[in-house]
Amino acid sequence: MAIDDPLLYALARRIQILVNETGRCLITVPAELAPLKALGAENLREYAASHGWTVVPRLGFSQVEFFAVHLRRVPSGMV
Repeated sequence: MAIDDPLLYALARRIQILVNETGRCLITVPAELAPLKALGAENLREYAASHGWTVVPRLGFSQVEFFAVHLRRVPSGMV
């Protein structure tokens, strides 16, 4: 599967919306994981980097988590 695949384009839109809102996106749905698994580990990192994300495959690719590269810092509330 190529990085410019239409399925990956649609998935990128979903990930981008969640990352913009919450700073992260956890993918667990098998239909969404399939194109990510098809990329392989190295191409998945390139895919994430090309969108400005960091990626962490979890549990042998049964979950994939994307993070914004530059997460906003939230004050801890400690004085």
